[in-house]
Order: sequence, then C-alpha cells, then structure tokens
Amino acid sequence: MKYKDLSWFSRYFLRLPYLFYNEKTSVLYGKRFIQITTVGRTTNKERKTLLEVIGIYKNSPVVIAAFGEKSDWVKNLRKSSKTIVVWSNKKYESNVLWLDNKDSKIILKQYEKNHSKLVKFYERILKLAWYDFSNLPICYFPEES
Repeated sequence: MKYKDLSWFSRYFLRLPYLFYNEKTSVLYGKRFIQITTVGRTTNKERKTLLEVIGIYKNSPVVIAAFGEKSDWVKNLRKSSKTIVVWSNKKYESNVLWLDNKDSKIILKQYEKNHSKLVKFYERILKLAWYDFSNLPICYFPEES
C-alpha cells in the first residue's frame, strides 16, 4: 500500500505527532518515537521524518518502513546512511544498519505481544498481515562512539 492510498483520516492520524515532536518535546514521548534527519537524494536538503520505534536492538531504536522501499526516507538512507537521530533525551549522529529477516521477525513478534491493538490497527489501515511486515525494510540507529 502507498501512503497516498490511505484515507485522509488515516494520513492525518499518522502525521499528527509531527506537529508536536522536536528536540525539546521529544522527552515527553519517551522512547516511543524518533525523528531522523536525512539528506534528500535529489535535493541534497535536510529531510526530517518522525517514526515509531517498534523495538530495541543492541540498545538502539528499531523502526520499520511501513510503506516499503519506496518510502522517501528509506531511499535517502539507501543513498547515504548517515543520519541525525533525536530519540527521547538524546540527539546523535548515526549510520543506519538494516536488520535481516530473522532479527526482524523477533522484533515484530515482541511488538505484537506488547501492542496487539496497534498491530490490528496497522493491519487494517495498511491492508497487510502482521507476519508480512517482516518483508519490509527494518533498521536501527546505533549511537556512534
């Protein structure tokens, strides 16, 4: 499914946190969301994206590209893996690392266990079974030393 195929309500609901998330308010969201800043692959301008953290891998936030490889932020990170991450009370530079299918399934299973109602919601709006989400790009953002 593509983002533009969602209903206006679903798009509004998914974009709502963008209005309130920034470096100062990120601590209020806890470790539930991260904001990544990528460099546009064609414009070379900074692009900010707010993503839900679906798990923790090696003490780093894990996110999923619900709209697949065609998501702009995924395309940007495939071209240049360097990003700036704002997560809870941290702001740091990172190189994105992509999870393999095995680790993705473990993260998704844990998320389903902890957030079963959200899983049903995502399955409904994205028209995709939860076990198929492991085929989507899933990555994490470790802090650089």
